[in-house]
Amino acid sequence: MKTFVTLFRKNAYFFLPLLLWILVGGLMQSIFSPEELFMGINQNHNSVADVLMTGITYLGDGCSFAVVLLCMLIARKYKLFLIGLVSILAVTLIVQVAKHAIEAPRPLLYFQNASFVHVVKWVSVHYNNSFPSGHSAGAFALFSFLALIDNNKLRGLLFISLALIAAYSRIYLAQHFFADIYIGSIIGAGCSFVVYGLFEFKNLTKTPVLCPKAAEAALLAEASLG
Repeated sequence: MKTFVTLFRKNAYFFLPLLLWILVGGLMQSIFSPEELFMGINQNHNSVADVLMTGITYLGDGCSFAVVLLCMLIARKYKLFLIGLVSILAVTLIVQVAKHAIEAPRPLLYFQNASFVHVVKWVSVHYNNSFPSGHSAGAFALFSFLALIDNNKLRGLLFISLALIAAYSRIYLAQHFFADIYIGSIIGAGCSFVVYGLFEFKNLTKTPVLCPKAAEAALLAEASLG
């Protein structure tokens, strides 16, 4: 448990906003209905946003994570490649099992192709397996992974912003409901966080932050030998 507390603290610029998102998102779902949350986002559209959201939504596509993994291989960062691969595989497994077990309708099917639902004409909109959002899970898994491995922890703010925008695009494009992206974000970020923590357990438990007594003993032993 202490391992994950340390990991959270080291990457607070990403995971504190994530925690805030989880709290606010849960509160929003307790106040508003699924229809209200969907319409509140989907109905605020314009031609420029149509283009932007179409591109941004691909941040949650598996191909985006594949590009990052390819970069890890090219850079010979084999351990990071393995961590990323296990993370996205875990996300894919959880999401696909949930999708086919729940079989929730997507907005167009739910609203029976109502004309008030905004769709972007060049985007193919799906009808089934809405819950949870795979793109949202993929985006949060990707940007959680990047936040964890990036030495510049301040960039965590950028990563969480991109993950949230990618999730937002799924409602804008009429592909998902709010609950879909909300749970998807938790699955994605959770998988990357847990997998990274398990792989880095030994390294994290060696840090003075996590084991101050062990660090003090090591220093005393070194001093006595000197």
